[in-house]
Amino acid sequence: MADEYDATTLDGYIDDDLALIKNTDVWEVYKHGAHHNDDICYVYKTPDDPIWWIKLVAYIDDGSLANIDDLLDASLQQRHSEWHALYLDGRIVRKNDDGRSEICYFQYASPSILTSGRDMCYIKVRRNLDNGFILSYRSVDIPEAIDSSGKFVRATYKGAHLIETSKDAPGFLYTYLQYADPGGSIPKVLVNRPQCDIILNEIDGIRRALKNSIHSK
Repeated sequence: MADEYDATTLDGYIDDDLALIKNTDVWEVYKHGAHHNDDICYVYKTPDDPIWWIKLVAYIDDGSLANIDDLLDASLQQRHSEWHALYLDGRIVRKNDDGRSEICYFQYASPSILTSGRDMCYIKVRRNLDNGFILSYRSVDIPEAIDSSGKFVRATYKGAHLIETSKDAPGFLYTYLQYADPGGSIPKVLVNRPQCDIILNEIDGIRRALKNSIHSK
């Protein structure tokens, strides 16, 4: 594995994501879910950067840890369309030798007819926790994951999914962290608000997908 994907680097991604998720000083409430008012989209606006960090926090009381694990990790490619309305196609480019990270390539439709679809290639790395797991993502550029059709604009992306169960309640706490630069000619200050809506739609998709069977069994 290349040095940029060594264990120290990958653990650093996870540690950084956990620290940002748990930092209570930087996040401000931006929007609540239309169908579940307790679904909250937070934003973090860093100085001199037009792109916001976005965090979604939602409690899912009727889903199992095994199913969300399968949906987001073990069967990510096979089940992506179950919860992401803009998903078109993609693949797992390769599974790394460490047994906890893999390179993913996915293509997405644009939410607007005025812009091109986006594709992204990222490394996904996992850490098991005492009460769940975290998946961290960072964009990478590799020759095996290039769109030859010219239909897609490459987006860059970093973020995480944090899944935490509770001893006192069924289900789990779902936290999603995202920083996404869509690339292309779209002014970066215009991409933030639509992203919050997309992410809130995704959690509705997650809830629907959790009613489906686990794929990897």
